[in-house]
Amino acid sequence: MTHEELEQRVRQIDGFIRVLTQECHILDERRHILSPLIQDPEIQAGLKAKLDKTPGANAWNHLAPLLGQDLVRDLSRLFLDNDPRSGSLANLWRKIHAAPGIKEHFRDLYGRMFDHLHDAPIGDLSPEMSAIFQEKFREQDRVRNYAQFDERWSKLEADMEALRTHPVVIKIKTMRDKYHAHLEMSKLDEEPRAFDISTIGLTFTELLDFSDECQAMVAELGLLLTGTNWDPKQFASVHEKNGKAMWRTLAGLK
Repeated sequence: MTHEELEQRVRQIDGFIRVLTQECHILDERRHILSPLIQDPEIQAGLKAKLDKTPGANAWNHLAPLLGQDLVRDLSRLFLDNDPRSGSLANLWRKIHAAPGIKEHFRDLYGRMFDHLHDAPIGDLSPEMSAIFQEKFREQDRVRNYAQFDERWSKLEADMEALRTHPVVIKIKTMRDKYHAHLEMSKLDEEPRAFDISTIGLTFTELLDFSDECQAMVAELGLLLTGTNWDPKQFASVHEKNGKAMWRTLAGLK
């Protein structure tokens, strides 16, 4: 791979992780719109009281499943899609490993990310002595950063490998293939009927937990590739507050 080709791949991967990060924020907002409908008894009771015995009750019964199916689609496209044109976590991970030198490039960037902090001369030291100490401190930071990168990368590799056989991944892919992408029907020798998604055993709680798990992996990869640190739990606390506030208002709760 030429230097120009490597730089092009690096720019693409940098763009992919930044877009994926933004998509994760949107996903998390939607995840916290859904969760109160299935995990907050007070909100459930308040909305039920408002809608019971009204023409809107039947439409209301479709809302949580509708949001749940939308979450399934988002989880599939953001984290699991293997299409080479996709900006998913799975495809981004493949691109990083598709050509030599890419991981090493990002490792070097991570290792040297504090170099600029040691550019200024040190106190009253002579230029020569100052340069010696500046380089010493740079090297200390690099050693620490390289070790941190290697440790975090090893953990991420294990997490990505576990993702391949994650039980929720298998359920999501089954639901996508048999219910979302296709209207799969029973076999010829069976009674004609649509695929029964209840046979998958996929629960709302599994989806919400899996969403949190994958976002943490994206945040970790983003830190290693760009040096940008964002904590999904901090974003989640804001999104959770907003989601609950909306439903409490609609349910007539203070």
